[in-house]
Amino acid sequence: MDNKLKGGLTLAAIALTSWFYYTPYLAVQGMQDAAQERNATKLARYVDFPVVKENLKAELNGQMLQKLQGNPLAAVGVVFAGAMVNAMVDAIVSPQGLAMMMQGEKPLSTTTAEATAPGSQDDQANTSNKIETKMGYDGLSQFIVKVYQRDKPEQAINLVLQRHNLVSWQLAEIRLPH
Repeated sequence: MDNKLKGGLTLAAIALTSWFYYTPYLAVQGMQDAAQERNATKLARYVDFPVVKENLKAELNGQMLQKLQGNPLAAVGVVFAGAMVNAMVDAIVSPQGLAMMMQGEKPLSTTTAEATAPGSQDDQANTSNKIETKMGYDGLSQFIVKVYQRDKPEQAINLVLQRHNLVSWQLAEIRLPH
């Protein structure tokens, strides 16, 4: 085989491998762009909403059951907890809720509602300067985006993306801080 052909094939293999490696980073960038534009249609391409909602409901129900353990009124609490979880999941798993999480904010906190109120652009700029994002693979088909405020790393929100169709990625799980 000719040296030019070998070199060309090697470069093509390196380029293909690099592109394959960076596909989740491109998906995250697409999600961020869609969230900032508040473009629900574009964001929906990157989110498996039914799977995310089910995973989040299971996580929140588990957290609430842990908190209710040992409480004599736990049975009543479980009934109310289920209704609360559904409302919280609907608020969190929405284009606006995801946009807030990608900016390191908790979508259900009262301070978030104040920080995103119209006319508080300075507060938003100050918050965005304090946001840290770490990304990395957690296996071949799972990619985790950890978003947190610099002064509160223990309250990190983990967005878990899973591979679909070899090169595309979708958000499949949101892991909230405990």
